[in-house]
Amino acid sequence: MNIKAGEIVSIRHCSGTKLYKSIVLETLDDTLSVKLFDEVALLNCSPGDPVVLGCEFNNEVYMGSCNLLDIDKDNNKLSLKIDNYETITNKRLYERFPVSFYADVRIGESQKKNLVLVKNISINGLMINTKHDFPVYQELKFELHLDIKLHLKATVIRKSKDTNNFEYGLKIIYTDVNTPKLLKKLILILKQEQEDFIKKLKEPN
Repeated sequence: MNIKAGEIVSIRHCSGTKLYKSIVLETLDDTLSVKLFDEVALLNCSPGDPVVLGCEFNNEVYMGSCNLLDIDKDNNKLSLKIDNYETITNKRLYERFPVSFYADVRIGESQKKNLVLVKNISINGLMINTKHDFPVYQELKFELHLDIKLHLKATVIRKSKDTNNFEYGLKIIYTDVNTPKLLKKLILILKQEQEDFIKKLKEPN
């Protein structure tokens, strides 16, 4: 998919409570800059944060999993690096769904909470970005900062580090029947919200 300057897209960042209507200013390979129509001065953005970009191409809704490269709050502009685009129309629940929201994480039985950013999630696992250094195979307990109250257990199965953050791939551990039902509901709500928002972007005001 080839996104072009001038296209209207949606942006989601974990520090905001909604999707933001935006316009693509320029693109170069796997990077692009966008201007948000709303004020972003209150958004608590940092380089390395996960950002979700939504767009429509050939009547299909696509999601872009991105990392924030730079923010110009005075001009409401974000610079993004795109990891990948994928259509969400027929996306299955075991496939990773790109997101951007906060979660509190506790290590094992510890009561200390560590703030992390969730980059993608599926019925089987999730990916997070954080400054915290967790060992591989460590069990973590998650409390997601969303409308649905959801607690998850997961094990670190992959770990990497870039300039800004550690990135972890985790496998979810289920101990009851209600948690996967709640997570399935959450993913479907996020998917529907994204599809509805994108479809309305090009409607006349």
